[in-house]
Amino acid sequence: MNNNLRLLAFSLLASSIIFTFPGQSLAQNPGTDSVQTLFPASPFESGGYGGPVVKFGPMNDATGVVFGGKGGWVINRTYVIGGGGYGYSDVPFSRQTNTQVPDTNISFGYGGLELEYLYEANKVLHGTVGLFVGAGGFTVFRRHRFDQDDIEWDDDTRVLYATPCFVAEPTVCAELNILTWLRLQIGAGYRYVSGIDATIGSKHYTNSTVSGLFGMGVIKFGLY
Repeated sequence: MNNNLRLLAFSLLASSIIFTFPGQSLAQNPGTDSVQTLFPASPFESGGYGGPVVKFGPMNDATGVVFGGKGGWVINRTYVIGGGGYGYSDVPFSRQTNTQVPDTNISFGYGGLELEYLYEANKVLHGTVGLFVGAGGFTVFRRHRFDQDDIEWDDDTRVLYATPCFVAEPTVCAELNILTWLRLQIGAGYRYVSGIDATIGSKHYTNSTVSGLFGMGVIKFGLY
């Protein structure tokens, strides 16, 4: 009987030692901080934004304004992967009177991948570097507006040239954090276009027709 009691007491003591010391060790080193791995874990933050974009610069021997929008997934307030789309046309918004010689106009639209690097995005004013890579279409058309019946304007549009093209735009911007969900971005970039080559009448259209330096403004709505 005494031997059984001694054995029971020894078993209880051994069990308490086994379960107590590992517990203290885990309490002192919670999680997996003491585990070394080939790729150590790091904090991960995810956010996103979207908003309108305005670009202005030389277009077809004149100053043109390109309208569009972009959005993206923001990783750790540093890296952005997203997309954007933009369009331009030199057709005036106001109605014209009858013309004997139809106007020749261009339209240019493109869309694709948007990549961006945010430098210290937690600061009120910080910098960004971006790259757009995508494809688009360039069209030359002749548009004759006339009022035949004195009721409404009539359009006679004829496409003279249309081609797909490659577009790339590196950009550098300054970004201002106005609110946690609202940011203003102002900067500049260069538009590189490839795939345009046509002569219509006395006018020669090339890649440089819509390529060149431009300024830009972006309003970002989102959290990151």
